[in-house]
Amino acid sequence: MTLAKSVRFVIVLAVGVAAVFMGSTYILAASTDEATSASGVDMTFFYKNPSPERVAKLVVFFNTLNQPDKPSAQPPTIGFLAAAFQKYPADTDKMIPDGLSATMQGIIAISLRLAGQDARAQSLVDHLKATGAAVPDLRYAPLSLDAIVASGPNEFDILWGASFASGDPRYALKILDHFATVANVDGNAEDMVDIARNFGTGADTRWLVQKRGANKAVELLAQSTALWALYSNSLQHEFIRSAVGKYIGQHPEEPASKALVALTQQYGHYDIRKVSAVSETAPGKPSVTINISYLSQIIDDLSRHAGFYPVHFQFSDDRPRAEHDVTAISGVLDPLSANFSHNPPLQLRLGLLHAIGFNLDIPGSYEKAVTAFSTLLELTPNDPQANFQYGAFLAATTKKGEGIPFLEKAKGLGELNADYWLGWGYVTIADKAKAIENLEAYNKRVPGDQKAAQILDAVRNDKVKFEVRKTSP
Repeated sequence: MTLAKSVRFVIVLAVGVAAVFMGSTYILAASTDEATSASGVDMTFFYKNPSPERVAKLVVFFNTLNQPDKPSAQPPTIGFLAAAFQKYPADTDKMIPDGLSATMQGIIAISLRLAGQDARAQSLVDHLKATGAAVPDLRYAPLSLDAIVASGPNEFDILWGASFASGDPRYALKILDHFATVANVDGNAEDMVDIARNFGTGADTRWLVQKRGANKAVELLAQSTALWALYSNSLQHEFIRSAVGKYIGQHPEEPASKALVALTQQYGHYDIRKVSAVSETAPGKPSVTINISYLSQIIDDLSRHAGFYPVHFQFSDDRPRAEHDVTAISGVLDPLSANFSHNPPLQLRLGLLHAIGFNLDIPGSYEKAVTAFSTLLELTPNDPQANFQYGAFLAATTKKGEGIPFLEKAKGLGELNADYWLGWGYVTIADKAKAIENLEAYNKRVPGDQKAAQILDAVRNDKVKFEVRKTSP
């Protein structure tokens, strides 16, 4: 594959559409059994595998880590538990273990109130009073989760907690509706995008005070958390992504929708130090833990911008940040690759990372991607995703059809999107009939993909040519 190491080719259609391809646009969703952070992943992805027993384990976990005593952790915990108690009313006792701190019991009391279990909530408050502990005043708590008004960050966090417990988009839509009421007036949306784009970067916000005044600046800073959270959570959760997409489709001209679209076009800001953590399992024996959930979030975002060639970045500072992140993550993971050579989830992500690096012209990425995907297929030769991703990568980096056997296997194993990339693979080896067969199957299944329809038309009418572009000296 000497061609792939020194050049990249794209297929150019005579109709004027540059059709380029790369297999790593597939959205990754971290599963809870891969997670290294129980507090983050078990709660955030609870809706994918819910049970009363898992709620009880989370309650114990948060209580053990003194999470209830951290004010920022309380609202999402309240919302999460309220939705869980609402979902499993007959199993409430099972979800409240003994030996919890007074603060945790107070949180549970408020959650019970929001779940509609007033009598049980009051009983818990009375028990706390009898011990002399500080207790929440339930008179000031909303009557239910549905009664919560999405007015600020605390309420947003309660609703996000309920979202992750239930997988129900109505809580996120409350946040979205409130965000829209603010974004759609006074030119607020543009400023809110600028604020949300720089969350977590330490960027100076004095410009906002100078532009809007102190009071308005405080309001917009607070309300921009809704925009940022809608964007961030839509990356990880299909039910939120679907709800946001539906809203945008129904209100395409609203400033709120345009703000959401603008934010989704940026590449995010990530702390690469969170990808791994070093600890000592025994004196002098360090252990490295990989946070697959966070790694997957970064790769998913990278794939949206650089999972295909040519890469697409909306803002001037996005590509340099993406290149830095791929290089930095590679620097963390590559020296450890032998240690997780028997870990398919990590091998898949390593292959995707280096495939993205290839699209970003990062030296050595092609060889690293091949090594990672090859190792993955040695571990899981019959895994549809492994075959699909490697086949698509080869289809994008060689004109010799090497990806076709892997894509055919993926297709036989049930990977629906393999037909699209098989169409490309057969185009590269001039097998027009096979190319049309696969592209027709894809277009029939996904009739709304206009680019795919144009590609099929170009193949049928022999309007395809190859353009070779150098990627390294």
